[in-house]
Amino acid sequence: MSETRRLVRSTVTTAGVRRGLLVGLLLSATPALAANIGFMDESPIAHFSEQDRRIYKEALDDILDKGADGESRTWANPASTAGGTLSIVKSFERDGLACRTLSIANKAKGRSEKGQYRFCRQASGEWKLAN
Repeated sequence: MSETRRLVRSTVTTAGVRRGLLVGLLLSATPALAANIGFMDESPIAHFSEQDRRIYKEALDDILDKGADGESRTWANPASTAGGTLSIVKSFERDGLACRTLSIANKAKGRSEKGQYRFCRQASGEWKLAN
C-alpha cells in the first residue's frame, strides 16, 4: 500500500473515530463535559443547547425504535435554529443484538457535520453506539 493511501486511510479512520466519540458523548455525557473537549469545539454538538439535545435525543430514539430502512426523521429547534436529519441506512444483527446504521447530519450555530454511525439495542432495551 502506498504511503499516500496509508495517510488517507489513517485520516479517514481518525475522522470516523472522532465522529463516533461525538455521538457517544451526546448520548451519555453532560453538557459541561461536551463543551470542554477541545477537538469538538467546531462541531455542531458542542453548540447544542439543552433543548437542542433533548429534541435531538427524542428524534434519535424515535427513529431507532420505529423507523424502517431508508426512512428519515428531521429535528429542529426554532429557538436556536439547530437541527438535522437522521436516516436509517440499514438494519442488521450483531452478536444476537438488533443493530442499525444511521446517517446523521446536524447543524448548529453555523457548523454542520454528517456521518454514519452504528447503534445496537442492548438487553435493557437502550440503544448504544457500537463500533
